[in-house]
Amino acid sequence: MWILLRILLYAQFLLGAGRVLGLVRNPFVWEMHIGIGGLAAIIALLLLKSTQAPVNAGLRAAARFMPLVALLIGLARYFDWLIDPFTYWLHVLSGIIAVGLVEAAGGQERRAQRS
Repeated sequence: MWILLRILLYAQFLLGAGRVLGLVRNPFVWEMHIGIGGLAAIIALLLLKSTQAPVNAGLRAAARFMPLVALLIGLARYFDWLIDPFTYWLHVLSGIIAVGLVEAAGGQERRAQRS
């Protein structure tokens, strides 16, 4: 499941970066960005539950909920509930932070399983 979550998050990042750079104009591809974001948020919620392994619980909780934060901001922008340009960059930044946090939590879990 870790590999699937990582693939989804990086695909999400590439689609979002393509949109920021003006490379993604096809509405179907943009709908994929929304669908992948929802799926990644659900998988992160399920995969990053509390564990007995000696990992940083705060990092794990942040990694669990940050994809959901990015999804909620993105959906609010999609439905025109948030139209401020600040929220656009907040969505971009929260998505990048979500990728980093999930990578860090995954690395911690792999190191804990090795020892």
